[in-house]
Amino acid sequence: MGRIKRMKYYIRRDLNEYGPYTLTELQSYVAQGNIAPSDLARAEGMSDCVPVSQILGNAPPPPIPATAAASGGAGSTPYPGGAVPNPGSPAYSGTPAYSSRTPAGAAPTLPPDLNWGLVLLIGIFTCGIFFWAWFIVEAAFVKKIRPQSNAIVLAVIGLVCSVGAPFFRFSLMMAHPYGFHPFGSIFGLASLVLVEVAAFSMRDDLEQYYNSVEPINLRLDGVLVFFFAVFYFQHHFSRIARWKKTGILEAQG
Repeated sequence: MGRIKRMKYYIRRDLNEYGPYTLTELQSYVAQGNIAPSDLARAEGMSDCVPVSQILGNAPPPPIPATAAASGGAGSTPYPGGAVPNPGSPAYSGTPAYSSRTPAGAAPTLPPDLNWGLVLLIGIFTCGIFFWAWFIVEAAFVKKIRPQSNAIVLAVIGLVCSVGAPFFRFSLMMAHPYGFHPFGSIFGLASLVLVEVAAFSMRDDLEQYYNSVEPINLRLDGVLVFFFAVFYFQHHFSRIARWKKTGILEAQG
């Protein structure tokens, strides 16, 4: 009997598993409504699943301490962010969610939350000026969560080169109207290089942060970063902002 009580169990929902739980924890979660008796479970080391009701049998559920009921679970954290959600609750969708609580050392602020399509639309109407502004906003957020990031410095220098290139070229043309003036083009090229370096620096910083401090298994595609950095980053920032607000993390897509 002691061996049975010490056995651990996993709850299976769709393609996901949560656990391990002790028998006592299973009883507590069933009593709280976080696990349904009809949920499938398997014993540790076994592959076959049976309904939780079959595992519990006629064993009476233990009393629920007030602290456990308030916190939403017993001692284990098999479901990221707490107990397995009630199948009838909005939090349960068959896909694991992640806790939206900010861990120690994490930045308390939300990432910039603006639909990437709106960023594109405003950028078009402002002839690209908003793209630069929003890229610096994104880099500033990365600096908040990763103080060692140098992306915002690179982005600002890139902006200065981009703005300065046409003025520099115009000044040279006014001074030497029939001369060859490659420096304006060099400034423009430097701007593009700095932006790409800043974008990939942001990519590394974001992956470092969101796979260590707030581990959500973030993976950013290099091709999309190269061609669509502002919009691609914003897509993920909006996704992370929704996770922070709801506790449910959508698929990376």
